[in-house]
Order: sequence, then structure tokens, then C-alpha cells
Amino acid sequence: MPVEPTSHRQRQRWIITVAPHRLFFLGGALQLVCVLVFWLDVLIGWYLPVWAPPSLTVAAPLAHVFLMLYGLFTFFVFGFLFTVYPRWLQTAIVPRWRYTTIAIMLSSAMACFYVGVFTSRLLATLGVVLYALGWAGAVLTLLQVWLSSSKTDKRFALFPLTFVMFGLVGNCVYAGWLIRPASTLFDLTLAVGLWLYLVPLIVAVSHRMIPFFSSSVLKPYTIVKPSWTVPAMLVCVLLHGALDVTGNAQWTVLADSPLAGMAIWHSWRWGLMRSLRIPLLGMLHVSFFWLGISMLLYAAQSLLRLSGAGFDLGLAPLHALGIGFISGMVIAMASRVSLGHSGRALVADRVTLWAFAILQFVAVLRILAEVPPFVHHRASMWLILTAGAVWLIALVPWSMRFAGVYFAPRVDGVPG
Repeated sequence: MPVEPTSHRQRQRWIITVAPHRLFFLGGALQLVCVLVFWLDVLIGWYLPVWAPPSLTVAAPLAHVFLMLYGLFTFFVFGFLFTVYPRWLQTAIVPRWRYTTIAIMLSSAMACFYVGVFTSRLLATLGVVLYALGWAGAVLTLLQVWLSSSKTDKRFALFPLTFVMFGLVGNCVYAGWLIRPASTLFDLTLAVGLWLYLVPLIVAVSHRMIPFFSSSVLKPYTIVKPSWTVPAMLVCVLLHGALDVTGNAQWTVLADSPLAGMAIWHSWRWGLMRSLRIPLLGMLHVSFFWLGISMLLYAAQSLLRLSGAGFDLGLAPLHALGIGFISGMVIAMASRVSLGHSGRALVADRVTLWAFAILQFVAVLRILAEVPPFVHHRASMWLILTAGAVWLIALVPWSMRFAGVYFAPRVDGVPG
């Protein structure tokens, strides 16, 4: 029986490290499960007489905010950027040792945070600090790629670089809050993570990638990317964040209304309805459409507060944005990148489609739990619990499906 060459066995053993998206997306897939298991454990402890809420060193909602804004999607962000940034800027690829080191640092730091949340606040703080160090290494790597590029026009690449820098700032602010708790620091952590990091980053990337992906499969197709809309949308995002932080959230309608209009206009011009014929592409379009929906909800929230109605929409706008737009876009983009960079056909299988479809259901459930008449009724509790359980049930198979892809060679024999 022939003996497999040692070099080939080594390549198979370390195949998870041969491309940055493999290692980071694997970390993100595992985090999806861990974050949801943690939060469902908390919810069941709060709402059902099954077991007591876990005893934590960091209040569960405040740990949940950090995990969702900084500890989960960041793995997918760096896996994506380390893959596409050198291509956008026409530079050498990021060295394997570098992105592997960063991925290990982020994963180890997150493990430290989880253990610390259950055992020691000091250990949780150490995890957040180590996470910031890994994040700083990633930012420095992307900055060096940008500086080494000889492209004439590389202004667009500054958008994602700037927003991941803001994400690092938010991570550091959260570490500061763990050391010296103050409501202003936590409010800043929330605002920076949402309005200076995730939302503007995904808006900018969507503006570049959705028309590009659409043009490759929808024929005929006219790419619509006005040069003014990205800056205009980003101004609205930043204005919302600024009004939030300064205690003027009732006036965010000034930013939310135009942002909702621009987002819905883009969905229409990019061909939302046509995209549904190709499910993998449609997932991207549907996720982006949630941006328009969520900003309409934020605008309604603002108007209710200005009118003194005595009630508002609670966390409904936030969950429309976080589950519908951010989570949906990450699942859609990660699925497409994972299939394309593994040499597989760009076709969503049943696991992927069901995971995405159920995610839409989860977003609707979580919105309903925040609005009258459900919000003041026991039904709200069941909607929240069902949303958490169904979300976990949907994403465990998705995570397992693509974890297998990251540990397997490309099916077309191409390196990477």
C-alpha cells in the first residue's frame, strides 16, 4: 500500500490555515453557537423554572452586548477583509503566520472572556484586553496592506479600514468599563460598536459587493453605484450614533428617514425581486432590505418619543438591525465566500437556505416581542424564548456544514 508523502499529510493536517477565511470563519461559526447557547441559558434561567440564572461576574445583558457587537461578527469581518483587501488593492496576500497568529489570539482571548464571565471579572477583563491586542494586530496588518498598494485610487479601501479601527476603539472602551464601570462608558461601547463599526462597515461593503455579485448572474444587469450615496448613508449612520450618545435619541428621525429612503432605493435599483430567483444572491439582497426596514422602525421610534405617545417600540428597531441586517448579511456573505473559495458551485443548499429563512423568522419574532400588545403580555416572554431557541436550532447545522468545508481541500484542486 503506497505511503502518503509527508508534505501532503502536513498540508491536509494544516489545511485550516491555508487561507485566512478558513480559520476566521471557523472561529465565527463556533462563536455563533457559543453566543447563542450562552444567551439561551440566561433566558431560560430568567423566564422558566428549569434552572436558576447563571451566576456571572459581568451582568448577562452587558456581556451579551459585547459578544454580539465585538466578539462574534469580528471573526467574519477579518476573515473577509484578509481575503479581499489584498485583491482590492492589488498587493501580496497576507502572510499565513500573521493571520494565523491573529486568529489564535482572538480565539484564545474570547475563551478567556467566557471563563472569566463565569468565574472572575479580572479574567474577563484580561480576555477583552487580549482581544483588543489581537484586533490591533489585524488593523495594523490591513493598514500595511493599504500603504503597500500602488493603486492610483484606493480611497474606497479606507472605509472598511476606518470602521474596524473604530471597532477597536469600542473594544477598548468596553475594557475600560469592565475596569471602572460607568454608564457613559457602556453607552459609548454600544454606540461605537453599532454606529461606527458594524453598520457603516456592512453598508460600505454591501455597496461594493452586492451590485458586483448581481452583475455576474443577473443578465442583463446595470450596476448602480452612485458615488454620493455611500458618503450620504454613512453621514446618516454617524449622525444617528452621535444623537444617541449625546442623549438626543428622540431626534434620530433626522438621520433615520433619509437613510431608510436611500437603503430602500438601493434595494429597488439593485434588483431585489429579480435576485430572489437565485437564492444565494437573494440572501444578500434580502439582508440589505432589512436596513431600510430597521431604519423605518428607528424613525417611528423617534417620532413616538417626540410626540410624547407614552409608549415606543422598545428594542424592535435594534433587533431588526442586528438580526435582520447584520446577522443576515454576515450569514449570506460568509456562505457565498465559503462556497466560492472552496471551489464549490455558488448554490445555496437546504441547510443554508433553511438557516437564512429561519433567521428571518427570528427577526420577526424578536420585533413582535417588543411592540404592543405583546410587550406587556406573557406572550413577549415566549416570543423571546422561541426566537433564541429557533435561532440556535437554525445556526448549529449551518455552522457544522461550513466547518466541514473549512477543514476540506478545495474541490477544484486549486490552492487556497
